Amino acid sequence: MLKRFSTFYSKLSLALLVSFLLLVVLLMALAQQLTRTYQDEVEQRLHRDLARHIVQDNPLIRGGEIDQQALKQSFHSMMILGPSFEFYLLGSAGEVITYSADKSRIKRQSVSLEPIKAFLGASRMLPIMGDDPRSLTRQKVFSVAEIRDGDHLMGYLYIIIGGEVYDDLTALLEQSHIVKLGVWGALAALAFGLLVSLFLFALLTRPLRRLSREMTQYRQRGFDQVLPSSETWSADSLDEIERLGATFNELVSVLEQQYLRVKGSDELRRELVSYISHDLRTPLAALLGYLETWQIRHGETEGAELVRVALENAQRVSALVEQLFELAHLDSADSRVHPEPVAIAELAQDLLQKLALAAEQQGISLSVEPRDPSLQLMADIEKLERVLTNLLDNAIRHCESGDRVWVEIEPVAGGMRVSVCDSGRGIAEEDLPHIFDPHYRGASAVTGRLGNSGLGLAISRRILQLHGSDIDVESVAGQGSRFYFVLPLPAYKQQK
Repeated sequence: MLKRFSTFYSKLSLALLVSFLLLVVLLMALAQQLTRTYQDEVEQRLHRDLARHIVQDNPLIRGGEIDQQALKQSFHSMMILGPSFEFYLLGSAGEVITYSADKSRIKRQSVSLEPIKAFLGASRMLPIMGDDPRSLTRQKVFSVAEIRDGDHLMGYLYIIIGGEVYDDLTALLEQSHIVKLGVWGALAALAFGLLVSLFLFALLTRPLRRLSREMTQYRQRGFDQVLPSSETWSADSLDEIERLGATFNELVSVLEQQYLRVKGSDELRRELVSYISHDLRTPLAALLGYLETWQIRHGETEGAELVRVALENAQRVSALVEQLFELAHLDSADSRVHPEPVAIAELAQDLLQKLALAAEQQGISLSVEPRDPSLQLMADIEKLERVLTNLLDNAIRHCESGDRVWVEIEPVAGGMRVSVCDSGRGIAEEDLPHIFDPHYRGASAVTGRLGNSGLGLAISRRILQLHGSDIDVESVAGQGSRFYFVLPLPAYKQQK
């Protein structure tokens, strides 16, 4: 569900929809408020002098007191002419003395004089809202006039404009078919505007979606399977997205050319290494054969030491040629792995047995932790054996008498972690970022007759990359090193 709103057009459409809904709510609330305020102002302006005319035209004072009979007759006459008005006689302090409404409907015994004085003093703009005696909270527009006996204020004639009868009629009209039709018409107009806007957004974002689609195709297929675009981009267009698409296609074209050149150079390099390695094998094999034959026949003679040194160097060159050939093969596109369940503890133990004699001669102890045959992982067993052999051989070369080399196996999230650890001389911190580079020789590298070509770690990393993994290292100079990698569990192990 969330993916539907992950595209730019979906986000834009959702934002537009939310904006339209908020706008509709805001406009309806604002229209209702403005309509009510406008209506109240019009009503109050039309009947502003109503109370004053009633007081002037109908003498309400007799003998220094308010004539209740005259007041009731005035109330009755005005109720006939205007049933939407409510009449109240207020005392000088705002207390409700008499009224034209049903006594049971009166909720207030007094009203505030502040809006009355503001109305009489014309100090505020209309509409001015006053207390409605029929409600404890409601306020309405009104008309008011002072009732005086000479200079003495006797009270106020307080007229609510738009009383309960008016409210009932207004509520009835709000439920009428005409009002509903008007509301639905406004909503339909807004919905039509929304659809038109979405259509325009779709047209405007179409080039952007097309560009995104082409970029995704390039990312998924790579440069080896680039497909030409079915549409062309115009570099001269005034549309920024058109120009961006044209620039992207130009960039892809340049990258394709660079990729083909690099790919050709890389293939040539691999072929050259492969051919050289292959061509060196035959003379090296002959050289080794003659040297070994001479050593067997002549034994300890005057030239034996020279032949021994020559034989060791020939063996080193032969090993280097084999590693170059192997690295070239691993870098080729034809290199594949064939994973199968491997009992990693047993494989590590077998390899340690092969290296036990050389380690024993140097006074180095070997072990596997734990030696549990049930620990399994998925790997190409031949290539994994090559990785472990390289790491173990590397660890032994960097140890001295009394040091220890061990293989540590532990389940982790996502697979099985295999670590080759040693307590040897360790690796300098400045060398750690480069130790997997081919032919890199660090400051702590072993030299002399036991030295290596620097290709073992590069080969190990490449093999693990073919497995979809990688290799990491932790080391402290003088304390030892730890090379580790993670390979997946067999499928039946993952389901448990």
